[in-house]
Amino acid sequence: MKQGQVSQVQIMTPPKSFALFCLNRVFNHVTFVRSVMMARKFNISLVVAALSLITRILPVTVAVPDSVLRARHVKTPEELRDSYDYIVVGAGTAGLTIADRLTELPEYSVLVIEHGRFWNPSDPNGDRQTAHLYNLTSVPQIGLNNRTIPLGMGFGVGGSSAVNGMAVMRGTAIHFVPPNPVLAADFNITYDVQAWGQYNDTRLYASFPGGLNPAIKTIYDGLIQMPGIPFPADGHAGNHGVFYYPLSVDPKTRQRSYSRTGHWDGLNRPNYDILTSVRATKIVLSGKENAATGVECILTDTEKRVTVKANKEVVISTGAIHTPLLLQLSGVGPRMLLKKAKIPVKVSLPGVGANFQDHPIGPPIRFNFTRPPPPPTSNSTHLPPSEGQGQGLVADLPLPIAAPSAFLAIASSLARQDPASFAAPGTDSSVLRGYKAQNNLLAEQMLSSAPGSLSFLHWVIGYGTAPGANPINFHPTSRGTVSVDPDNIDAPDPVVDYRALTNPVDTDLMIAYLEFYRRFFGPEGPLAGYCAVETAPGAKVTSREDLAGYIRANYIPQAWHPVGTAAKMRRELGGVVDDELRVYGTRGLRVADASVIPILPGGTTQLTVYVIGEKAADLIKETWKGKGGKGASGGKRGDKNR
Repeated sequence: MKQGQVSQVQIMTPPKSFALFCLNRVFNHVTFVRSVMMARKFNISLVVAALSLITRILPVTVAVPDSVLRARHVKTPEELRDSYDYIVVGAGTAGLTIADRLTELPEYSVLVIEHGRFWNPSDPNGDRQTAHLYNLTSVPQIGLNNRTIPLGMGFGVGGSSAVNGMAVMRGTAIHFVPPNPVLAADFNITYDVQAWGQYNDTRLYASFPGGLNPAIKTIYDGLIQMPGIPFPADGHAGNHGVFYYPLSVDPKTRQRSYSRTGHWDGLNRPNYDILTSVRATKIVLSGKENAATGVECILTDTEKRVTVKANKEVVISTGAIHTPLLLQLSGVGPRMLLKKAKIPVKVSLPGVGANFQDHPIGPPIRFNFTRPPPPPTSNSTHLPPSEGQGQGLVADLPLPIAAPSAFLAIASSLARQDPASFAAPGTDSSVLRGYKAQNNLLAEQMLSSAPGSLSFLHWVIGYGTAPGANPINFHPTSRGTVSVDPDNIDAPDPVVDYRALTNPVDTDLMIAYLEFYRRFFGPEGPLAGYCAVETAPGAKVTSREDLAGYIRANYIPQAWHPVGTAAKMRRELGGVVDDELRVYGTRGLRVADASVIPILPGGTTQLTVYVIGEKAADLIKETWKGKGGKGASGGKRGDKNR
């Protein structure tokens, strides 16, 4: 629908209560004033604005301009405004957060560009594992017997927040809903509301499921008996240990709570447009300052090309896989790669697409209990788990606890290591310095079990049906790459190489984790009374060589938490953005998504990315405070604050 066109809107009858009726009229008049202001800004007839007041007073159906009443879903280039103050590329977890916060200021216009479409994740006919994921795989992984790895990333409005596992770890920028008291008592669920930040002005929720699998109590009780394992009052406050996690679920509707429901649905903002089924192909960087003045796009349905102008800033928020691709296509990236792809070099940044990392899921270790646990006696069995929401217990452990006999050797090996021995051939020296800094940090943290130190072993308890585990390495040491295909720069997706297990430290970590589970389930462990028999990989697989072979055959180098490819670090360490998320060597261009995270956090990345979006919006607002009339040249240059 073009700007200025009208749509039929059914207006509800006034509330029965006279007091509510009066309050409603006050709200309507405020809305009218706002509509008039926006009408002047976008040259909409004041008569049209007056119609919006009439429709709010009279219980009739009338024609009103779509753009006045709410945020617009733009479907054709003809509907676009001549320019926008801000363009956000990517309608995902961070992108919609940024657009929501920026459009709180009615004087600024915002366009969100999204490759995918609108869709309903609760639709029983919509398969989130196929239709709403990018169809992308990695290159063959030499360290994994040449296996290729599928990449799970959300394709559509909401991005990966619409298709993830909904686990919420580490709390802020969200509204926390405590568990049912009976459930909490039965499963020893403790929590600290203060650890969550408890945003009350958000429509994003962290809620506990309606029930939990009683079998996880067996594991929980066993961990209590393991020496040295902590049980913090709230594991979301940053300490190691065993704790429960909630899910991204609206407590009233019991439906997924994600960036679309929290930052798009129901917004009444005529300064907020979203254009879907459009792939951004280039950020327009103009002049000696490399000012971001627009975005070149291609409409995926018609192959039509369009350029949208940005008056103030462009924010790239397409995730750790596609953000480096868009930067490289725009001439920002490793010089040799850009020259090989015949892309004019705007800014030489070797770190674009480097430092790629994800939480790897280790090989399964499985047992059979020859003496099964007694039947559960939980008082909350009348609270059946909601479908797909039956788990919620994890263990995050430091290396001295997870691998007491191996952590010294592993930490020492990492500290002595030359990053060039495992990095991709031709890696720039600045990126290697960044890898060395990360190695030193990880080696230092491996030696510590203090409450504030990093967790390394992550165990989702209750995952799967048989007793056992899939260890998750919170801090892998191998580093991969994401890059444009120099032989096909028109390809919609980049070349992704996890370079899994290229650093031998990661194999050592996985072996140590498997040995932890053997101790836990074994004859000397807390569950000895159940007489567990190991079924995978099997008790006879004990040598490092055999265990390494088992790991190579079953290791999955991703848990859908990719980060690092446009890292917020100093430029001399291979960084791509500064402390205010501005791309070095450019003006009016920022990156705000998981790609800016320089090293993996100890938990799922969902809330971290929401926080990045919140912070980016604050930074942008502060930058342009009092500079309403200036264009892209009025913003700061990325080199100013390194």
